[in-house]
Amino acid sequence: MFSLVNFQDHPTNNNKKVFFFRNPEHAEYFELLLIEEKVVFEKQIDKEGDLTIYYGIKTSDFKLVQKLNYLTIGKYRKPFIADVFFRYFIIIVSIALLTLAFAGAILSD
Repeated sequence: MFSLVNFQDHPTNNNKKVFFFRNPEHAEYFELLLIEEKVVFEKQIDKEGDLTIYYGIKTSDFKLVQKLNYLTIGKYRKPFIADVFFRYFIIIVSIALLTLAFAGAILSD
């Protein structure tokens, strides 16, 4: 099943949530943040499967850990438009079209 988030309920313990990472670099950074915030966690690596790294945390820490998870995702995310030239080209074209639209609306009165 396709999932847009990287956390889920613990399969056997309702008092825990599980965060998972498939990239070891992301997992390492997430773990560093957990340690800095002194969050108690359990770690497990799926050695028989796809080497996914799982972190079990208490549901009472969920809000804080979710914030740390978003910081991790933000650190490693790719820009929506990666090419700088194309990004600025889109911005300039958009501003030009909006300017023409406003000018047309004002002059049509």
